[in-house]
Amino acid sequence: MSSLRTILLSTSLLLTAQPGLAREINIPVPMEYGFIKNILVSQLYTGQDESVRAWKDGKQCSFLDLDHPQISGEQGQVKIQNNVQARIGTSMGGKCMTLVEWSGVLQTLQQPTLDSTGNVLSFPVTQLNAFDRNGQPLHIDQLQSLIKKAAEPKLASLKIDLNQSRPDITKTLLPYIAAEDSEELHDTINSLRFNQAKADDKGLLINVGYTAKNQNSGEVKTAKALNDAELKQWQSLWQGWQASLEKAIDKAPITNDADTGRATLRDVLQKAGQAFEQGLTSESVVENDPVRKFFNGSWDKFAPLLRDASTQLPGGEKLRYVTLIAATDLMYELESIGSPLGLEVSSNGLRKLARTLIARETPKGKAKHKG
Repeated sequence: MSSLRTILLSTSLLLTAQPGLAREINIPVPMEYGFIKNILVSQLYTGQDESVRAWKDGKQCSFLDLDHPQISGEQGQVKIQNNVQARIGTSMGGKCMTLVEWSGVLQTLQQPTLDSTGNVLSFPVTQLNAFDRNGQPLHIDQLQSLIKKAAEPKLASLKIDLNQSRPDITKTLLPYIAAEDSEELHDTINSLRFNQAKADDKGLLINVGYTAKNQNSGEVKTAKALNDAELKQWQSLWQGWQASLEKAIDKAPITNDADTGRATLRDVLQKAGQAFEQGLTSESVVENDPVRKFFNGSWDKFAPLLRDASTQLPGGEKLRYVTLIAATDLMYELESIGSPLGLEVSSNGLRKLARTLIARETPKGKAKHKG
């Protein structure tokens, strides 16, 4: 796992797990079409320059190739447009003789569809049209039959399968979960289900549901401050993350007064280190929690830079929306979603997370974990 991902999780999802009753949580997850295209290419278009040989005969005289898919939305469905190269031939005297050769564009409309279990999101084809380079419909029956037979099932095989994704989700989150909470993490991830999927002009909106435990209304158990040995281990981890983030700041896509923006990011990073260390070591942080104070005080500086950088990033529209939310409101939203999972932006949560990371990432912790 990258250091940047470690820091992001450390600052936004600080764990203070509590026992409680189970409840169903639903979260809307927007997926822009650029993301869907990445999935499509990784699953199907594995040839050179985003291509796939959808069909070929045994003698290599006939084939149907698709390449460079473009994805958008139309009529509440996913629209996929491909370049097509097709040839129908026959073998004579050990050589291929071309009977029909054609190139053009294939367009399909595909309906986002959930299976009965909510585990698999598929995209069956509801409409298929082929055109030549001048936009004229294909009228060659033999080629139309080939495209229907070969290209349609190939494109319809696109799937987003939670059953295949769960091990990766577990692997990503497990380093941040204390050993005693790992079973609950597995239960939560196993409960993930798609509840709804809709397509519009911008992308897919998917509702993801999962079962999580409510927090009890009782008092939160306080985590002790880090001792000297733990603090040294934390400082070693933080120094490594800080060095990685310093390099990331140098490459941050800031367009407005980049030098000042990068200086601000370095200042925020330095204050984060100070606030986190104070939250980890202070005996009493309830009245003036340094972690929450840092978040509230830094968001007004960080948000404009994130908003600027988001114009250079794929899917930046959603990120720019988040940067318009006030820090107090954003923390409320984070904790409204996270509290049933035991997530809290606080010094108390950071202490638990720090001990989990120390146990997982220091040599002693790694050796123990492997055993």
